[in-house]
Amino acid sequence: MLIIEQIYESSDIKSDFVRCPSCKKGRLCDKPAGERATVIALKPDHVGRTSSKIILKCPKCGHKFMIHLPKE
Repeated sequence: MLIIEQIYESSDIKSDFVRCPSCKKGRLCDKPAGERATVIALKPDHVGRTSSKIILKCPKCGHKFMIHLPKE
């Protein structure tokens, strides 16, 4: 399941961003400050075990990346 929560501008959540692992220039998405985002290559048999996926596209180089959210 994927849960999406709106963050209002008045909230005091500090954030930074995830850079494109390909070109190192594009901003793929924001994340809460202090959280880690790690890029890993998945084996084809591992991909089928996920239940939710999100596709991100780098605005600089155009490469696409998929976020896999494991089944729980």
